Amino acid sequence: MFSSFDVKIIIDELKNEYNMVGMKVDKVYKIGDEVRIKLYGRGRRDLVLKPGIALYATSYPKPAPQHPAGFAMQLRKHLGGLRILGIEQVGFDRIAKIEFGLFGEENLTKYYVILELFGDGNLILTDEKLTIIGALSQKVWSTRSVTTRERYAPPPAMSSPYEVDPEELIDGETEIVRRLANTMNIGGIYAEEICLRAGIDKRDHSPDPDKVREGIRALLALPPSPAIVNGDVVPFDLLVHEGKERQPFSTLNEAADELYGKHELEQIAKKEVSKKEKQLNKLERILATQQRTVEDYEKKSEQAQQKGNLLFAHYQFVDELIKRFYTAIKEKGWDATQSRVNADKRLSSIVKRMNEHEGTINVELDGEEVELDITCSLNENAQRYYERAKKFKHKMKGARSAIERTQQSIERTRKEDVVVESVEKKQRRKREWYERYRWFVSSEGHLVIGGRDARSNESIVKRHLEEGDIHVHADMTGAPQVILKEGANASEDVLHEAGIFAVSFSKAWKMQVGGLDAYWVHPEQVTKDAPSGEFLTTGAFAIKGKKNYLKKLPLEVAIGIYKDKVMCGPITAVEKNCETIVRVVPGPRSKEDVAKRLQKMLDWDDLDEVVQALPPGTCAIVEK
Repeated sequence: MFSSFDVKIIIDELKNEYNMVGMKVDKVYKIGDEVRIKLYGRGRRDLVLKPGIALYATSYPKPAPQHPAGFAMQLRKHLGGLRILGIEQVGFDRIAKIEFGLFGEENLTKYYVILELFGDGNLILTDEKLTIIGALSQKVWSTRSVTTRERYAPPPAMSSPYEVDPEELIDGETEIVRRLANTMNIGGIYAEEICLRAGIDKRDHSPDPDKVREGIRALLALPPSPAIVNGDVVPFDLLVHEGKERQPFSTLNEAADELYGKHELEQIAKKEVSKKEKQLNKLERILATQQRTVEDYEKKSEQAQQKGNLLFAHYQFVDELIKRFYTAIKEKGWDATQSRVNADKRLSSIVKRMNEHEGTINVELDGEEVELDITCSLNENAQRYYERAKKFKHKMKGARSAIERTQQSIERTRKEDVVVESVEKKQRRKREWYERYRWFVSSEGHLVIGGRDARSNESIVKRHLEEGDIHVHADMTGAPQVILKEGANASEDVLHEAGIFAVSFSKAWKMQVGGLDAYWVHPEQVTKDAPSGEFLTTGAFAIKGKKNYLKKLPLEVAIGIYKDKVMCGPITAVEKNCETIVRVVPGPRSKEDVAKRLQKMLDWDDLDEVVQALPPGTCAIVEK
């Protein structure tokens, strides 16, 4: 279960280490006690929300449920296609608030998803005004309610260790460890840690406030040291855990994913192994029953056949016996005939039973008891036994077919691979810093980067345009800011490539124009100072001085694999750097459809990476 410190640190990791802000929602699933939001846009990631327990990005995939839960479908309906605009902790509480909406010059918030990690936990969907649309669990308390159409309100805020006055924590009546844990909502472990670092007795009711202050400062100054200790994730190396086994991780998210993601998959795998064993046991019990049934049918078939044969073997005797008994019973009745049999020692040794209700007598022939219907002839009695033998043979055939099917089921079940050790992380390659932008490597080895949207256009110039670089831009609005790194001494061919890149990733691609001009300038010519009477929006810059034009550049690119990355850029650059290339031009097909074909042509696993590399608009592949 996450502490407030865990929530604070993991949210920071999700934003900075895992770059989740800006990623787009693909699907939402509820799997067991967790809601999994599948994201794309910078590779693919699964954000796991476990109410009352944790949140983290997982590297362990889980199969989607066959029948999505109602709340998951509600989340998918509202969040599908939107981007994560922000993730924040509510105060210093165990509450995470995730903002979803649309990117633009001014972000448009559409919805919030609020994850409560205290108590039993909850997951709440609200609109942009925090009006509740739906919740995993709707509840009412004395201080607040979580019900649809109500405005979401968190529980009453508690003190934060970053702001608390230690003197307020001491009441002279309560153990300091309890006051620390409850007043600041940090839990017992961190309350004990403060006491240890302050050098005070945790049972003291009136410790020195200055020592308490020093203990809090010491805790807050601890460097990150994520680990799993005693079955919990912890972000710091704590004195309370001294002497206990620590399993260290580079990030708290990795620790949480190991504890919850991998552990739960291992439990699922163990359940699958157990399920397989139970299924095998069940099938083997069925097989044993079916084999006994076949043996029983075979025995009964043989007995019926033998009894029919016995009747013909003693034909004259049995025929005469049936006739005599039929006449005697007809004239004197069953009781009188039974009395006569009982009185005749020889006859009673042959006739074993008489059944008035069934109209039968049982006789012994060669040590085998045979039932005879006295209203039927010997041939009819024998035929009845032969029919019975035939019936059991037919049943034997069906039972043997059932045995064959069961044996096949057992073989299939035995061949199913369910191995606990197969639980492995989905490995993600380390992304280079420039992959957050559009990029390519020129035919002469220069890195060229371009913005993807207004926000990245702003950051690319402010962070990455340096002395010695060249700034390139299509001669129209709605185009990316492009930087040719170390381009001051680049050849005309490379400048031409950067220009093609700038026009191909502009809105001219969507307009499907035949060609477009671009220009290049030096870094000192690019400014955020707008001309008099004008206003520069996010991602827009003004140019001072002369522009160097590149005329009538074609809108066409090529795509290929460069050092385990999908690279899309001018044909000459991609031809130089990639073994297999495919030419792409503006066209009638959606980018997603074209990307699926390119994925096969390039033999590349990550479809999303192909989609992200292509220009913004419909495309066509130029066949060889």
